[in-house]
Amino acid sequence: MEDKIPSYRQPMVTATGIILGFLLNFSSTFVKTESEASETMSYFIGLCILLGILSLIYTLYRMLSLDYPKDNSEQYYRKTLALFIFGVSVSFVGVLMDMFGHFMSE
Repeated sequence: MEDKIPSYRQPMVTATGIILGFLLNFSSTFVKTESEASETMSYFIGLCILLGILSLIYTLYRMLSLDYPKDNSEQYYRKTLALFIFGVSVSFVGVLMDMFGHFMSE
């Protein structure tokens, strides 16, 4: 079976880096500003962002690691892709909740 990880590595690393940059910028702004959301909602948004960032950092680690099973690289990539999709999804849920809170308060 052909190892397909090297052809997927560059786009995944680029996408993960861009999304992590966005999330880190969002989280620094979220922490500095007073939110109109309730305290519980703020904790939920913060937890979503934290889970997303941790998931994307682990995705980046998996994509850049050279110690992956070359004989089973397709399954390794599928798990990494699922982790990436989870990280992006949970982060965007937090961002959308914050956007909705700002929209409803005005």
